[in-house]
Amino acid sequence: MVSSMGLNSGEIHLKLFHGFNIILLLSVITIALGTVLYFTLQPSNKLKIWIQKFEKFSPQTIITNSWSFFYRFSNDWTNLFQNGYLRNYVSTIMVFTIVLIGYALFRTATYSVDFNSFSPITVYEASTSLVMLIAIGYTVFTRSRLAAVAAMGIIGYAICILFVIYSAPDLAMTQFSIDTLTVILFVLVLYKLPKYLKLSDYRMRIRDGVLSLTFGTIITLLILEVLAEPISSEVSDYYAQNAYLTAHGKNVVNVILVDFRGADTMIEISVLAIAAIGVFALLKLRLKKSDQR
Repeated sequence: MVSSMGLNSGEIHLKLFHGFNIILLLSVITIALGTVLYFTLQPSNKLKIWIQKFEKFSPQTIITNSWSFFYRFSNDWTNLFQNGYLRNYVSTIMVFTIVLIGYALFRTATYSVDFNSFSPITVYEASTSLVMLIAIGYTVFTRSRLAAVAAMGIIGYAICILFVIYSAPDLAMTQFSIDTLTVILFVLVLYKLPKYLKLSDYRMRIRDGVLSLTFGTIITLLILEVLAEPISSEVSDYYAQNAYLTAHGKNVVNVILVDFRGADTMIEISVLAIAAIGVFALLKLRLKKSDQR
């Protein structure tokens, strides 16, 4: 078996008796002590009471107490993190991400930004960013849940426009579809919720705001640090050189989507189609009164 695994283990000898060694000595001592205890210690109430004094140090008690501790700990841990509130799930993910990325940036980041290398801001970019900022402010401060969902949809569409400006039509298409479906799903959920429902207080909103600003700052620093790293153009050069010669297409982005990574694009379209069918089914769903319970 060892040889079939490709390992050079040398010669292997199987023996029933390996001679007198420390292992044999320990085995003999264990058997001898067990035999002596069996014939000398007779069961009695006095011996039982004396042994019960060491019950808390017995392996059974130690294992039982350890099991009880881990059971209580796992129960408290589950109730703390898996409590059914999406806000807590997202907050937990964001906190761990902030700690991990923040520690890495603190250890390795240079915080050197060359603003001269940035492209000038166009009117389209500035106007789209302004619309996005207004929508963000409206989402945060509005008292209407439906208006907040609509404003979040505007933020998503503004991101789609930025993708189009930066020549990423595939991302724009995916973002537009997912954002539209998300808004529809949120509206359907809000339609089933009570009209007036207070979900958070001011302390919770302040905590969420600080967490969001910290997370955004960490991601911004990470992006700036990535931009400061030297960029390798080997992949871009390969696509630029082979887009027309190999795939006979002049638009490099379209050639990448359809030819070089066509399977990935097909899976993305399949996911969007499945999501669209699910939303359409929810919109057309008409349950009987007996099934609405």
